[in-house]
Amino acid sequence: MDRSGKRLLVLGCSNNAPDVGSYARKYNVQIVVAGLEFSEEISAVADEKYVLDALDRDALARLITEKNIDGVFVGGNEDLISSAIDVTERLSLPFYSDRELWDRLMNKRTFKAACREYGVPATRDLEIDENNVEASAAALDYPVVIKPVDNCGCAGVSKCERAGDFKKLYDLALANSRIGSAIVEEYCEGDEICVYYTFVDGEATLSSMTDKYVRGNAESFIPLAEIYAYPSRYLGLYKEQIDEKMRRMLKGLGVRNGVTSIQGFVTNGGFRFFEMGFRLGGTAQYRYTEAENGVNSLHMMMDLALTGRMTPGVQRLDNADFSRKYCTLTLLSRGGRVGRVEGLEKARSLPEVLYIENRYKVGDTIPASRTVSQFHIRVYIAADTEQRMKELIELLQTTIKAYDENGESMLITHFDTNRLRF
Repeated sequence: MDRSGKRLLVLGCSNNAPDVGSYARKYNVQIVVAGLEFSEEISAVADEKYVLDALDRDALARLITEKNIDGVFVGGNEDLISSAIDVTERLSLPFYSDRELWDRLMNKRTFKAACREYGVPATRDLEIDENNVEASAAALDYPVVIKPVDNCGCAGVSKCERAGDFKKLYDLALANSRIGSAIVEEYCEGDEICVYYTFVDGEATLSSMTDKYVRGNAESFIPLAEIYAYPSRYLGLYKEQIDEKMRRMLKGLGVRNGVTSIQGFVTNGGFRFFEMGFRLGGTAQYRYTEAENGVNSLHMMMDLALTGRMTPGVQRLDNADFSRKYCTLTLLSRGGRVGRVEGLEKARSLPEVLYIENRYKVGDTIPASRTVSQFHIRVYIAADTEQRMKELIELLQTTIKAYDENGESMLITHFDTNRLRF
């Protein structure tokens, strides 16, 4: 594939910046970044930086034309992806999704309708009369889950325990929807999982499957994950019950290239799915597939942005049956202004630590938003045994500390490793 000397416009990607940089060095690609502000990490790998609103389609198109950009790559930000789709279609540049496919796949209601069509089990939707929300609320069996139909990152997602709270939480979901629509689902109890597929020219491979250990407590339903564990202990059951149907559904929906992530529950010995992502997720599971079998979907999608094709040949190495144990430990913040962070260098010195993502630096303010904005530090870990993984998680949780300007601890995570199973 001819990449050398090409110019790639990168939007977002602060948390993936080192991986963007390794691609650029390997293939002699020039990295151009654009946005209203730039993190230290993305600035370090950029050859050129331009200040503009990347959601302004006209301004973005002018920049691409004037600076002789060969391709556009976006990380996991859905608003930036949407902007990039419109601009790349206008300029006839390659991108992994077109507008029609993106709108279809990112709608939770459409996704679950497809699940029902293809025999993939999904959580049940509950009917709401938009003209009489209070009457609909009175008729529901509680608890229920209310969420925007088209948003990610937990914004606007609530567990509703009683009819008296329904209207307020329903309005919150509407306010967080790009298209002003909300969905109400049955509340499911069970273990959460996420399944990742990589698509190349319409062929799908099961790249990884993870168990999601959420913080969850009596006061907060929002499923902020403290641990993602790979491979999922339900991988064999998933391959037996769901894999073939899911591949058929995704291909039927029109996916040809890129990465899909499907979230669901394991309950009563079966699966129930509730939403899909069609983008590189914040979990950066490609770090594990690269360590395990040399498959890096981020680099594959950068190839597509520059050449119009996902990296050929690599997909044959894809295998979700990992030989080692992998965990992403997420240290959640209670919010506030960061005063100091300790222990990162000691943590990085551990041979089993693959990568540390520090999302907030000293002086940054972390919102207490009940969303993924409260993810402060993520540690990507590999271990040969379950016991060693538990030891590493315990060590990292006591080593890494964050304090606010008043010297008060900011981290609220202390995952109970007795919960962890592979």
